[in-house]
Amino acid sequence: MERSLNLKRLDLTFLFCLISTLVIPPLLASGRLMFFSPFLVIICYKKRFSSCLWVAFGCGIIMDLLSSNIRLGIHSLNYCLTLTLLYPQKKHFFADSLSTLPIMTFLFSSVSTFLMAILLYSLEAKNMISWYWAFTDLLVMPSMDALFAFCAFIIPPLLFGKPQRRGSDYFFTE
Repeated sequence: MERSLNLKRLDLTFLFCLISTLVIPPLLASGRLMFFSPFLVIICYKKRFSSCLWVAFGCGIIMDLLSSNIRLGIHSLNYCLTLTLLYPQKKHFFADSLSTLPIMTFLFSSVSTFLMAILLYSLEAKNMISWYWAFTDLLVMPSMDALFAFCAFIIPPLLFGKPQRRGSDYFFTE
């Protein structure tokens, strides 16, 4: 029963991130948030590494299909590489801390953006790295992703859920 509840909650989290990915960018064209970042961070704390890679691959395929100007598979590769780099770092952050999801989302977004720049440079030889890019895409936008994670996944359970959460069951469980 508890396992099916966990899977349902992960399914709802994925659905929320997918809907956010589909609905918000047309409304806010200037924002480039990575809506799957919090979901992939949550998956890191809930699943084994191999399962996390498959989920990252699937989220990357969705992003590849929604992107019109980038080669197919680049988001999948990017998400898998980012997850490979950040999965071992979860041991440095407690799962039941309120700051873990925003911090890990910030790290995921920053590393993912940096890896995407390297991948695009290696494939297309376009130098897009500048101080302005570093400030906006490596600091400001990941901060917005972290704020999105906090507002969408931390505040609602605090307001409507149980007040005390402990251990690895912190994310979305009763």
